[in-house]
Amino acid sequence: MMVIDINSQINSQFLKLYNDKLLLIDYLNSLINNKKVIAFEDIGFCYWNISDSYALLKDGHQLFDNHKIFYDYIKNYNKNYLLWLVCDATQKLTLEHNGYSDFWWQIYKEAVTKNQNSINHFALFCAHRAALYTNKTVVYQKQNFDFAIDCFQDFLKATRNTDEYMFYKTVYQSLTTNFMPFDKNKLKTLCKNWFCYLSQPKSESRFLIGEWQSLVTPFNKRKQAEIAVNSVINAFIYNNELKLAKDLYKTARNFGLNKNSYIEKRLN
Repeated sequence: MMVIDINSQINSQFLKLYNDKLLLIDYLNSLINNKKVIAFEDIGFCYWNISDSYALLKDGHQLFDNHKIFYDYIKNYNKNYLLWLVCDATQKLTLEHNGYSDFWWQIYKEAVTKNQNSINHFALFCAHRAALYTNKTVVYQKQNFDFAIDCFQDFLKATRNTDEYMFYKTVYQSLTTNFMPFDKNKLKTLCKNWFCYLSQPKSESRFLIGEWQSLVTPFNKRKQAEIAVNSVINAFIYNNELKLAKDLYKTARNFGLNKNSYIEKRLN
């Protein structure tokens, strides 16, 4: 009988990810340095994916160095693009974990302050959503989250008549359970309102991950439902409402929610 070394498997998987990401980083840097990409959004796409690769590798120092270059590249071009820098929670958490919290929050505050009335409301949502993500390994500054909560609340008022409002509201309510009291029944109702969309056909995005157009184009209803339901369930898990989370997850799966290994691991 063959004995499977789980640690060796994990190390092997990480090594493959590490090598794949390094190859991608080298390739994207070569495109920029050799001027094989010249359009502003194409170069931005490269910088964003370099940062994202470092974030996935949990290399906050290299991520910080690249993000500074990315920031310098776009800061004087068009204020809308500042949101590109702060739209991803994994990048934020990696920077915070490595001591660059002030750097991320400074860019976030600049980006949202200069884009309060932007027509790119989905990009603003992504920035606010990233801002309210937290990690137990990082000591957060209350004034930063208070600022983000105020911005998100103003954003909800400004987008009340958009098709995405219920999605924005559900995600906001889920994220803020980490910081303030909440009504379990109201949050549960918000979650259940999404169940009917889980059976809609899946559709592939027209844009690549990290592409500017992917940031300004709202998700379809099926993807909104997946994200909203998972957000609520994770909020209940975080707040030790495990039975409620388990019931919602089971029902959502029956409606068509994709299997979520992360949630299942936390519920078992």
